[in-house]
Amino acid sequence: MRMRSMVAMLALTLSTPAFAQAVMGPAETIAAAKAGDVTGIFEFVVASAGAGGFSAYLNSAADYRDPGNLTIELHTTARNALKDKLGGHAEDVLVGKRVRVKGVARRVPVGSHFQTRIAVDSIDQIEILG
Repeated sequence: MRMRSMVAMLALTLSTPAFAQAVMGPAETIAAAKAGDVTGIFEFVVASAGAGGFSAYLNSAADYRDPGNLTIELHTTARNALKDKLGGHAEDVLVGKRVRVKGVARRVPVGSHFQTRIAVDSIDQIEILG
């Protein structure tokens, strides 16, 4: 009886992955977002970061205006939770680190250009890979 339960649990675990989709990088995310919002898992090394208002921004490119830049926008709750977890502001600590984020990538107007952004409201959406 116990072996049957273990086999059933293993089968259930293997058949229901949390996210069964591929991880997308900046270039493919930006290309896909030109057609509309993209829900998925995104990953890149943070090349630059900044803050404005109540949000922090983690960028895949050194220049946030670069058309190939993908940005993670950390809203207040996520920003504060990451500060507690990391012992410092995300925009100071995560430059040079690889991050993975779950969410919706969408094109937003920023000044005279568009930027592809992923809004993060919860620390559960972001993973620091190293």
